[in-house]
Amino acid sequence: MTLDPVNAERFQVRRLVVHLARLAVFVSIIGLIHLQYASSSARVTAIADLSVDQVISLFPAAASLAGVASDDGRMAVSDADGQSLGYVVQTSPESDHIIGFSGPTNVLIGFDDLDHVVGISILSSEDTRDHLLEVERNEQFMSSLDGKSRDEIGRVGVVDAVSGATLTSLAIQESIIHRLGGEVGSLRFPTPLSLDDVKVLFPNADSIEPNAAHAAVWSVNSGGDRIGQVLRTSPAADNVVGYQGPTDTLIGLDRDGAVVGIAIGKSYDNEPYVGYVREDSYFRSTFDAMKLQQLAEADLYEMRVEGVSGATMTSMAVADGVVEAAKKHREKVELEASRPKRRSGFQISVHDIGTMIVIIAAIVIGSTSLRANKRVRIVFQLTLIVYLGLIAGNLVSQAMIAGWAKHGVPLQMAPGLAMLVIAAFACPLFSKRNIYCSHLCPHGAVQQLIKGRIRYQVKLGHSVSKLLMLLPGLLLLWCLVVVMAALPFSLVDIEPFDAYVFRIAGWATIAVFVVGIVASLFVPMAYCRFGCPTGRLLDYLRFNARSDRWTIRDWIAVGYLGIAIWLSTSH
Repeated sequence: MTLDPVNAERFQVRRLVVHLARLAVFVSIIGLIHLQYASSSARVTAIADLSVDQVISLFPAAASLAGVASDDGRMAVSDADGQSLGYVVQTSPESDHIIGFSGPTNVLIGFDDLDHVVGISILSSEDTRDHLLEVERNEQFMSSLDGKSRDEIGRVGVVDAVSGATLTSLAIQESIIHRLGGEVGSLRFPTPLSLDDVKVLFPNADSIEPNAAHAAVWSVNSGGDRIGQVLRTSPAADNVVGYQGPTDTLIGLDRDGAVVGIAIGKSYDNEPYVGYVREDSYFRSTFDAMKLQQLAEADLYEMRVEGVSGATMTSMAVADGVVEAAKKHREKVELEASRPKRRSGFQISVHDIGTMIVIIAAIVIGSTSLRANKRVRIVFQLTLIVYLGLIAGNLVSQAMIAGWAKHGVPLQMAPGLAMLVIAAFACPLFSKRNIYCSHLCPHGAVQQLIKGRIRYQVKLGHSVSKLLMLLPGLLLLWCLVVVMAALPFSLVDIEPFDAYVFRIAGWATIAVFVVGIVASLFVPMAYCRFGCPTGRLLDYLRFNARSDRWTIRDWIAVGYLGIAIWLSTSH
């Protein structure tokens, strides 16, 4: 039936409003999970909870702990005769914001009396169980800091990540470096400054060199003499977002420490807005002649700083970033850290780039006639299984969603995986297509390839199918209860996705994988249809022709929200 223009417009508005309400229920549940974690007292082990038994693995002769003996949270360790063996520090709570695959890890670091590491051990973790076990079993990784001094740890950067548990192991290293005072740089703007970058501010410069104590500061030289410095706003202002992303700005300082101008570096914001800011010399002279101390205390409102016409959000984000960077730099100077610092060396990995390429390819194939090309479809499905699944190990799971809901999205640590999750949730909301399930999930690709490969197929009755269709929703409810009630259950056990990282997969995950694949040989797409909670969630959020109807599924979702509210108030 064709609707007249007035009714068609009402239909579209109703469909949008109803679907926004649907989305609001989901966002509210995610928000409650985050708030529940933030307010929980049962986070990573506190310093006061440390016992002698927990340090025995680092100091076998340990008999007593002297309590917190200094402002930096160290606890002195002594033997039975009262002789000092060294001391221990924990990465929590200072490094709790650093997330691995799905949460932070509290690491115990032991030092001898000469400030050399004797070993590390895992006290507790909210990361995925199987990834953590793989890290603990890797002796090379666990002993990689042995014998190094605190100063060396701040300078040495990272060692090789543990295969199969890359995000978890990288987060552990970053937590240690952060806790001990080493700087951890940005993945957004990892490229060092070049001389050409600096010449915008200092035309006579012939060389630059990074400051040994402050990674964001670069000395600028001409003819062998230092003529000034450049302070980068990254990573200090990486979270200051303009229209679509942060901007790396260079602050030029003369030999007296006064600002000579700012230069716009790389940006994640849109052109031509960034170009407008680059070209506006009046805006770029806003902070001229100010000292860093003044810049750190600057109030843009009182200064009556106005954005660049046509690029207000971008330019004001640049101004905010300049002030934020000066403020962070002043804090570091005031701390007078005794250890040299450097960027951690984290870079966007090859697999992050590969994952992003696969995402783009999936969107192109899923949105065009290419999806009907059998040869293209099979080649791409094999790519998903081999590369995205077995090599990169990037799959969206309930364990990961729950972890990120609690701790935030680790965009710097895992940009490729973060983009995969964004694509998984954004495509159903805006394109009406569940691109992840149909064209990005390696497990879905396996089922598509084996569909109808054997002659004998099981035809399920209507009532049986309806009954089995309840399972993914019940699993979603179980995930919600586990997370909100902090139950000691690993969510990786209810899905098969960790089986693609077979080196770390537990038996429960492998069993779900095998049962799901065998079932799919006889019932097409059996796991996707009757066992996948993640797929059911994405399908629920898909914007489609029936999105104007508030159905039983929506009332169930409201019920889940009610359960989440009840659990948040009772725990």
